[in-house]
Amino acid sequence: MIKSGFIAIVGRANAGKSTLLNCLIEQKVSIVSPKPQTTRNRVLGIWTEDDYQMVFVDTPGIFNPKNKLGDYMLKSIDNATKDVDCILAVIDGHDGIDEKELDVAIKYVSTGIPVVAVVTKQDISQKETLINELAKLNAIEGLQSVWVVSAHKNKNVKELREELKKYLKDDVMYFEKDDVTDKSQRFMVCEIIREKILLGTDEEIPHGIGVELNKMEYNPKRDIWSIDANIIIEKASHKPIILGKHGAKIKEIGSYARQSMEKLLGTRVFLQLWVKIKPDWRNSDFMLKEIGYDKKDCQ
Repeated sequence: MIKSGFIAIVGRANAGKSTLLNCLIEQKVSIVSPKPQTTRNRVLGIWTEDDYQMVFVDTPGIFNPKNKLGDYMLKSIDNATKDVDCILAVIDGHDGIDEKELDVAIKYVSTGIPVVAVVTKQDISQKETLINELAKLNAIEGLQSVWVVSAHKNKNVKELREELKKYLKDDVMYFEKDDVTDKSQRFMVCEIIREKILLGTDEEIPHGIGVELNKMEYNPKRDIWSIDANIIIEKASHKPIILGKHGAKIKEIGSYARQSMEKLLGTRVFLQLWVKIKPDWRNSDFMLKEIGYDKKDCQ
């Protein structure tokens, strides 16, 4: 008999949620960078075996919103944790477990939904310190279990996935066997571009970056995708940073993005990128919808 269920992945910014998701389903469906607010949308990652299907719901990092984009992200977290069968409260174990991280676990335990705490970055954490920190989590009444994993080294991830089977309650498959995400190729293409910008630029850039897809067309005769996209920024001072000296930075971003797109799409890609200044776009309902952050998705 088939068993299935939805498992939300929550936690503070940079806790390692997206890396864990990608490791749990053994596919890259959520972009990853060391910078806060890398994940903006709710992203599903799907793992299917012959007798069960787990649908993981990746969410933005928990933070205090300062604009309409931040409100959208916060609502997407709330929406993602409704009507799920289990919640993974992901905690960065590298620098110890502070009160704010404990509060995340406590908050979701209070919902009555089973909560499993997952402490990440085992590979770069000091074992002696980590043992003492884990006692704080084990003291939370109602927490189902505490796991320590390293997604980068794939330690305890398969075992965690096996443990999560007990929370699957439904008896239908919600997705086809070969599905790994609910997101479209267009969405994934935009996220790839944004990931390369996050990885290739300094700290002042990421929060004000958006990606708008102008064209995505496949030519079967040439077996090539033509993709044209705008990199949206808020400040004119950010444009030379994105472009780089003599256009070197945007060429680098485009080259890395194209390579990842070709892996995603399975064929050649011709990519063109443009930089557009849209002041305060993160507070514009029109621009948020244009770029793919539609508040209807959070209702």
